[in-house]
Amino acid sequence: MSEEKKVIQEDEIDLIELAGVVWSKRWFIFKVAGVFLVLGLIIAFTSNVEYLTESKLLPESQEASKGNLAGLSGLAGLAGIDLSIGQSGSLTPVLYPEIVNSIPFQKDLIYHPVKFEKLDTTINSFEYFTEYAKPSLIGLIKSYTIGLPGKIKSIFSKEALESAKETKDGLIYLSKDERNLIEDFRSRIEVELDPQTNILTVSVLMQDPVACAGLTKYIIEKLTKQVTDYKIEKVKDNLKFIEERYQEAENDYRLKQQQIASFTAKNRSLTSPFMQAEYQRLQNELSIVFEVYRGLATQLEQARITVKERTPVFSILEPVQVPLDKNKPKRKLILVLSLALGLFVSVTAVLIKHNFVDRKK
Repeated sequence: MSEEKKVIQEDEIDLIELAGVVWSKRWFIFKVAGVFLVLGLIIAFTSNVEYLTESKLLPESQEASKGNLAGLSGLAGLAGIDLSIGQSGSLTPVLYPEIVNSIPFQKDLIYHPVKFEKLDTTINSFEYFTEYAKPSLIGLIKSYTIGLPGKIKSIFSKEALESAKETKDGLIYLSKDERNLIEDFRSRIEVELDPQTNILTVSVLMQDPVACAGLTKYIIEKLTKQVTDYKIEKVKDNLKFIEERYQEAENDYRLKQQQIASFTAKNRSLTSPFMQAEYQRLQNELSIVFEVYRGLATQLEQARITVKERTPVFSILEPVQVPLDKNKPKRKLILVLSLALGLFVSVTAVLIKHNFVDRKK
């Protein structure tokens, strides 16, 4: 018999031997797998039910064309006015997830009141998760094992009871409960941008279906408003500036008209060269003020158009809906994984015992 055939035969004998060892310990394997299955059942039916809401929107893909408001800058310069428009900041959709994950945004979310259908009341998420939400079995075990030192410390500390506050110097202080909830919210809230289609997906996971939908709707409203305010802030400031200069120019124009009307009323006969020179001077001033006034009127209309052009557009592709089916826990998957893990652990234990314990005897 060749050495190669001998090796193959020995391998076959080893596999048959191992299969026989596993079969002889089948009741032990079934018991261990049963224990894991029971644990899986406990986890599956004691985990908190979670609902998922998703909404999709399409932000504008490119910056709107910028208005050209420099046509009459020379005329406005006669009045000492600078009508140059600052460039709008670049805030692309890629940065939207960072905005949602920021501390100010998250802090506003945890204190925004939403409707909780199961409680039949409207409260903020911080109050719900600190006073009403019940931890799952795994969370309860974790809090009284790994998190026990922090739990004991919080009993003797006022920090856990303090709400977030902002000092005069702009620094934000968060309590431990708030920090923990913000970290939890960052895992519950996901804002994802598809780089190919530029579609933005906002998804929220909550224990109440109505609260889940309400929070998703608020995130979209707050995000779109914040992005809009940022993008049109400079052009709106420019619009306000032009409106103020326009009002001043209009008042100056009316004042010059009144001065000429008063001058001609007092001097109906402009026979004196001095009177004619004074009248001509007033007419020249009126002409200059009118040109500035007319130029600012044009600038004002162009500035209003620019504000509309720069205002970002968000098209809702998939509106927010109240979820009907739960997203978590996935009980069938938990049971399958628990059974598979139990079989793997028990079979591995049997084989290790056979190879390292029984053979040495």
